[in-house]
Amino acid sequence: MASIRDVAKKAGVSITTVSRALNNYDDVSQETKRRILEISREMHYSPNASARNLASKQSRIIGFLFSDVKETDMNGNIIFRLLKGAQSACDEQDYELEILFTNMEKQKKKTLEDLCRERNLGGIVLYGLKSTDTYNRELAALTIPCVGIDVEKAPVTVCTNNDQAVEEIIRLFAQKGKSRIGMINGSMDADISRVREMAYIRAMRALGFDVPLKSVRYADYFEQKAYEETFKLMNDRPELEGIFAASDQMALGVIRALKEMGKKIPEDVAVAGIDGIQIGEYITPSLTTVVQQFKEMGRRAVFLLERMQKGETVNYIEYVDHVLVERQSV
Repeated sequence: MASIRDVAKKAGVSITTVSRALNNYDDVSQETKRRILEISREMHYSPNASARNLASKQSRIIGFLFSDVKETDMNGNIIFRLLKGAQSACDEQDYELEILFTNMEKQKKKTLEDLCRERNLGGIVLYGLKSTDTYNRELAALTIPCVGIDVEKAPVTVCTNNDQAVEEIIRLFAQKGKSRIGMINGSMDADISRVREMAYIRAMRALGFDVPLKSVRYADYFEQKAYEETFKLMNDRPELEGIFAASDQMALGVIRALKEMGKKIPEDVAVAGIDGIQIGEYITPSLTTVVQQFKEMGRRAVFLLERMQKGETVNYIEYVDHVLVERQSV
């Protein structure tokens, strides 16, 4: 049976155009509408779940909104992997995926609700929102299905079980005889940074390890800033035997700084990150990390949106499996 995607492909137009043509929207020309209707009849495009939604004007467009994307976010292909998973799920469910970018300035000019209506979105996935973002404060009032990836205030959030992942890292340090452990964290405004810092503190205390003042530094997920903050951390806590970085990208900066200090890794100071970016396997020493399944996160987010569109009840948190990979740095 033909799908809306099949019709769009044969007509040489987007799924959105097919949707709007079938619903007789004015912004589609009469000629295009006629051609799409003819192709639909030729291909025996019949009412399935997608067609029923179109008939009720429920949008099959999913927005994937990224906030405050920096050049360094391209490292590790995290965004690409999220999008790959989301696109795969959209293909299976006859959704069209629209990629959107925002920042603080844009958020002051247009509400999240207005953005979704303007784009005719049937659901939205959010990544990278900070607690200080205007959109973060608007989530409770959003009228369309919304799933956040590592966004705590989203109606539904998809993430790694960070409590468990961080505990596994700290326990690995402990197994290697490392009890004085510091942390290079991301941004103080990011939900995920706060979650991982609290997990680090709980894991340390559960093992009976002290967490003195100045044990945590913030590097905003930048490798260069992590490099700089490592010098400050080691100056404040010269007795440290291990450093947990809240991202692999920052862990690279930590390792570079420690090498310049003449520290042996992991003999003097062990290092671990979290993300599972590819370069971590090839640096020297290779990086111990928690591998996150970003592709699966993107995929899971879309399927959750579909269930929410249908009115199904979903869990507030959807955990995606992770794997602790031990390498040379610990």
